[in-house]
Amino acid sequence: MKKDFKRIPITIDKDKQTKWRSNLRLKQRLLRELYKYVNKFVKVEHEHELQGNFYNEFIELFLAKYQSEFPPISVVKMLDAMDVDTNLLEKACNDINAIDIKLNEDLEAKEPDFNIYTESEDQNKLYKVLERISKDLGTLYSDHNIRLVPQGLQQGTSQALVYDWSERALKPNIRKILGTERG
Repeated sequence: MKKDFKRIPITIDKDKQTKWRSNLRLKQRLLRELYKYVNKFVKVEHEHELQGNFYNEFIELFLAKYQSEFPPISVVKMLDAMDVDTNLLEKACNDINAIDIKLNEDLEAKEPDFNIYTESEDQNKLYKVLERISKDLGTLYSDHNIRLVPQGLQQGTSQALVYDWSERALKPNIRKILGTERG
């Protein structure tokens, strides 16, 4: 009886995660700045309402509030008379809409899964073996004060283990496991 394959997470795509988090902070900042600006002219209850096609919504809110105070003139002239910077407003709305992250009322979003997973049972086995070896090698130093040279171990495993300088430990080479290594 063959058991079902279960993907296991082997690492996090830190580049995509960092980019997503950066875009999230940028969108939050842009929404807060736009909220401050538009509230000089019209009342907007919540910052998250500025997502989507807010430029047209702003024009509607502006006309509902100020149209009776002007003689019959164009919307552009009304906006100019009230010193509304339409270029800034349009650019801010476009920049906000360009970031494809939907925020809730608290200007937060659920972070997507940035894990990289194995794609076969063989990759699962290889990852588990390399993970066990790297942990065992780590205990040599922590438990017995035996320092190993990472370059020799990398070469000895045909680059299946790589040295992670941020954690100062040998780790399984994700490219080797997934079969995406070059060379």
